[in-house]
Amino acid sequence: MRRFVRASTHRAVRVLASKATNKDMSKRIRLLCLHGYENSGPILKKQLEWAGWCEQFGDLCEFECISAPFPAQDPVSPIVARYFPEDPKCSWFQKIHNDASGGVTYRGKEKSIELISNTFRDKGPFDGLLGFSQGAAVSLVVAAMQQDGRLLQNFDPLKLCIFIAGFRSRDKDHIAMLDKFKLDCPTLHIWGEKDQLKQGCEAAVDCCSSRAIVERHPAGHKVPNVSTIDSQRIRSWLEASSRSTGPSFSHL
Repeated sequence: MRRFVRASTHRAVRVLASKATNKDMSKRIRLLCLHGYENSGPILKKQLEWAGWCEQFGDLCEFECISAPFPAQDPVSPIVARYFPEDPKCSWFQKIHNDASGGVTYRGKEKSIELISNTFRDKGPFDGLLGFSQGAAVSLVVAAMQQDGRLLQNFDPLKLCIFIAGFRSRDKDHIAMLDKFKLDCPTLHIWGEKDQLKQGCEAAVDCCSSRAIVERHPAGHKVPNVSTIDSQRIRSWLEASSRSTGPSFSHL
């Protein structure tokens, strides 16, 4: 009888522990993750895993990585072909068009925005966005479009955005929108000191409110290893931002 009670108790403990774990996992911050040029959802997932993000922040965050709708132009960069030979290589824009007036148009941007909106509908809701390089530029635009009342209006305002090696979009429509206001939601900007595009990263910070924080690492244009950034600071920021109710956009 005692053996049965002990066995039953152990089973009950395991069930309760499982439920507690599932409950904790359900509280994780859900991040929709947008990859860089010549990358894809599977590649970004590998980049986050190899750089230690999933291990370091996996108890706090769920990383949902999706692929852009357009193929990248051949040939792809040698480093991408070397490390990701079998993975799809994608782009968030079909073509970058320079018009006679000197303006830039990202052709295909509407299809990418539609894909992201549909992902919120089908796999959401999401608490925030994480973007790398081109995906960071798109993430900034998505967050701004929500704040501007043009996208994701059936969802709560984003609680946070993480821009890794990001930049401000050069598309003339995006520029007109980003010039109207500062992004309200808390933002984390990460870039490498050796990144030749870091001026673009700094320009992205200028699009955001005083709630923006910056992390630098000693490498170049990449998803940084967690050992090269202040992981504890980022954890604290994630926890604080996820508890916020998000901006109300009531001033618009």
